[in-house]
Amino acid sequence: MATVSSPPAGETPAPASRGFWPKLLDQFGFRQMVSEYLIPVETNSIWYLLGGVLAIALGLEIFTGFLLTTVYTPDAGTAYQNLDHLVHTFGWATVINFHFYNAYLIFGLVLLHMVRVFITGGYRRGKEGLWLVGVGLAGLTFVVSTTGEALHWDEVGFAVPWHISEVFQAFGLATAFGYTFDALKAIPTATEKLVQIYALHVSIVPIILGLFIGWHYLLIRFKGISAPFWLRASGRTAGFGEHIRGWLIYGVIILGAVLLIAIVFPRDSGTAPQLLPSSPLFGSEHGPGGLGYKPTFPISWTHGMNVFFDTKLGINPDIWGTIVGMVLLLGALVVIPFVDRGESEPDGPAAAFSLRKRGWAFLAMGVFWLVLIVGVVQNAIAEAG
Repeated sequence: MATVSSPPAGETPAPASRGFWPKLLDQFGFRQMVSEYLIPVETNSIWYLLGGVLAIALGLEIFTGFLLTTVYTPDAGTAYQNLDHLVHTFGWATVINFHFYNAYLIFGLVLLHMVRVFITGGYRRGKEGLWLVGVGLAGLTFVVSTTGEALHWDEVGFAVPWHISEVFQAFGLATAFGYTFDALKAIPTATEKLVQIYALHVSIVPIILGLFIGWHYLLIRFKGISAPFWLRASGRTAGFGEHIRGWLIYGVIILGAVLLIAIVFPRDSGTAPQLLPSSPLFGSEHGPGGLGYKPTFPISWTHGMNVFFDTKLGINPDIWGTIVGMVLLLGALVVIPFVDRGESEPDGPAAAFSLRKRGWAFLAMGVFWLVLIVGVVQNAIAEAG
């Protein structure tokens, strides 16, 4: 005769779900993660919902990237022609354009979300780890943007492995890793490097990114979300499902606009990379930057910092601009929660912008934005050379 086990003494059994979908959601824990997760109603504002739009945008970026893997071959000799065909093919052109412009959106949303969390002191009260995981997510989106730039494999894309070579050269490791300029101009060797970048872009980084997103959510779930100080606390809460509905509403509006831009303003194929005999740049003695080719907006600060180090500081090789810039950006973000002397989330503008309590944190954030702005502006005004 079968026996029915009882819950341990003192433990209240969970109410039984009725219906197929409620039972399914309950068995996989979605009820506990969504409907039973209560957050302050004040967080259902656009400044908090943009973080969810960012998650949706990242999901769509991974999905459209997966679609592109079915028609893309990471061969240095044919990748440019492959992409040139796709950008002129109805349907695939929209997928590529959305993937391209959505990367811009992701970059902007990362910056907005970071500023909102900083202003509201979302890393206080033992939540430093939450901020650091967010910094890791920002770093991973930068890596995805960089590797994605390479896969287009025009001269701008070719600049990615070229600058990787410069980094290795700065540390005397280019020959050891087969990343010399001459090696990159040979299609077989360039294909090896493109395959490595492709693997990072389509599998390794997205998997780590997904793990970090889940980790980020769990930390928010366990440690709580910071409330906006500019709204009076009502004490009322709402299920996380309402928050998700806000994500979807704003996501449809914002990502719908990105889709419209992708349809109306298609990107072109660019100039064939200089290692191809068919390229007008074939046989060039200069790299992409020296020829005047600039990276796209999400990573444009790297080229700008290189130009700044070369022209303003006289430091060569100029790749030290990117290296130092990356150290400053990452270091500034990492130290913020440890130099902020506030004990709890700000309860008003005076506490949020108190230099006595937050002066060092604002200085670190200022360093981050200074590097980013100098790099982007310098890239915009830089000429060839």
